Amino acid sequence: MKAYFIETSVIIDYLKGKERAVALVDSLDGELNSSYLCLAELYEGIYRVTNKEALEKAVQTYFSSLTTIYGIDNSTAQTFGRLRADLKKKGTIIEDIDLFLAATCVANDMEMVTFNKKHFDHVEELKILQNF
Repeated sequence: MKAYFIETSVIIDYLKGKERAVALVDSLDGELNSSYLCLAELYEGIYRVTNKEALEKAVQTYFSSLTTIYGIDNSTAQTFGRLRADLKKKGTIIEDIDLFLAATCVANDMEMVTFNKKHFDHVEELKILQNF
């Protein structure tokens, strides 16, 4: 079964009910996964709004529907280190959180679903969903 990694930008738009995100996520046939790092990014947004309870409930409901929520394990840590070293050699650095998300996908053979492709373009091994 194909495994997809739903990145924060898609989750935000999905929870806002944006048609593009809802259609995209609902069209995916396979496992839908994400990361505790995406959840952390979403919590940053929760703490910046006044209606925290409703937003937190929506986020928690969404995350409870996922197949797997990944943390940082040994395989992801090793992949992160290798990818970061390669990027540094090329003189290209991306944000650590984005690189951990990419490393999670590479280490677990998942295709990333993101609206921020430019954040991940420099990670050559990363498979990014392109058909939307």
